[in-house]
Amino acid sequence: MTLPYGAGIPRLLAGLDEAGLPEAVAQADRLFFHAALYSNFARDKDMVQALDIALERPDFEHLDVVSLDPLARAPYWDEFRSVLRQDMPAATLQREFSISAAFLDALASRHPLKVRLFVTGALPLAPILLIGDTVYAGHYAHCPVPAPHGLWMAVPADVAALIELAEVGASPDTLDSTVLGAYRLVHECVAARNVSRRLA
Repeated sequence: MTLPYGAGIPRLLAGLDEAGLPEAVAQADRLFFHAALYSNFARDKDMVQALDIALERPDFEHLDVVSLDPLARAPYWDEFRSVLRQDMPAATLQREFSISAAFLDALASRHPLKVRLFVTGALPLAPILLIGDTVYAGHYAHCPVPAPHGLWMAVPADVAALIELAEVGASPDTLDSTVLGAYRLVHECVAARNVSRRLA
């Protein structure tokens, strides 16, 4: 199978701030967010404005958001709490999830035809953002430094085409190594959505 999914040169980012996410989000024609929670986005006025700019464009397709359901209390929950925010009291982390949920609910209320919200009890393996034709991926770690301040990679790729492949469960073996790596991350987003419960 030969596919025209050529990826550009991946970039390594020292923290998500280096990604220039608000600008990228505002210009994107489709978005897919897969992370445990989004309270940082809720507090970022530039990100909120960028999302509204993108979602208000007539040619914008849709935003899918998969977040972790803290009420599911999965077997890994106690350990993963310390991965998300080390030494943060459980009640404080619960407030972070509440801020995240309120932010997403408000976004879906403002743009009901373009925002699809999903929650899952499945273990999140990495925070992944599909923004236009770039895959952004970070990592969770047992560390007092949270994921947004860790190392991230940004891989330019034909994200829409890779999502189509992932939706049919393809296992392409002729993609070059960079595209194949991007496909694994895109597939993880689609897999997470497939086992999630849709809220909106």
